[in-house]
Amino acid sequence: MFADVSFLMQPLARTKRRDLVYCALAGLETGVLGGVLVLGWWALSALVAGQPVWAIPARLGAYFCRGVVSRNEFAVAGVALQISSAGTIGALFGLAVRGYWSLQRVVLFGLATGLGWHYVGYEVLLRTVGLTAYSVPPRRTMLMGHLLFGLSLGMYRRFLGSLQTGPRAHA
Repeated sequence: MFADVSFLMQPLARTKRRDLVYCALAGLETGVLGGVLVLGWWALSALVAGQPVWAIPARLGAYFCRGVVSRNEFAVAGVALQISSAGTIGALFGLAVRGYWSLQRVVLFGLATGLGWHYVGYEVLLRTVGLTAYSVPPRRTMLMGHLLFGLSLGMYRRFLGSLQTGPRAHA
């Protein structure tokens, strides 16, 4: 009685999946970029404080990766932890925002995400487990780093646009 039109739905479903993948990839890209910016900020602030460049990543690596890596690899573990967590949060950010929001909303939501990550990661995790004052990185340094991360998430639409349009021929 009714014609089978299920074949018409397949391209739409494929397009929606591709758009979700693009959103996640653009978020991952901006998250990793933000993670690298945060590492640069930490290195700069450590130099200003007269500490080694790897001081904050080594503290984070020592806290989260104790017993998994050797003592000499704490800084590498902290850098890997920072970049992987920033990329994960960026991908989740991309899936939450998608391509529908205006630039102002994306930047504000990015700042809110950075502040939320600061609160959960620094205020809740690091402060409540009873670490000594030396092992907890300075609050202002961490807050500014997370704000930089939030601002970098605001560039999400630029990365999403370049993924959706594909590679362009260089003139």
